[in-house]
Amino acid sequence: MPDHVHILFEGVDHGCDLLTLTSRLKRRTSTVVRMRRNVKLWQGKFYDHILRTSDSMDGVAWYIWMNPVRKGLCSAVEEYPFSGSATIEWRRVSRPNTEWRPPWRSV
Repeated sequence: MPDHVHILFEGVDHGCDLLTLTSRLKRRTSTVVRMRRNVKLWQGKFYDHILRTSDSMDGVAWYIWMNPVRKGLCSAVEEYPFSGSATIEWRRVSRPNTEWRPPWRSV
């Protein structure tokens, strides 16, 4: 998305620390952008949502991948150049029969 990013992380053990991960990611990426363009990349805070065991990881991933389509930036998810996954062949993941909805949008 032009003005924000969605990232789906999965913790592999109880010692995983989302705050440390996010801080390091923001620091490393902002350093590169600041050196090249001298602009601020990230806002100070971030919004997170912990998935429940009832949430489908594939459903959440598809919700994220479909965001540019819902916003009218492209007509198909494959057209958006910044969609993807660092861990799976995302274009081969079957789209769920029911769309996952964030709890704050389900009301």
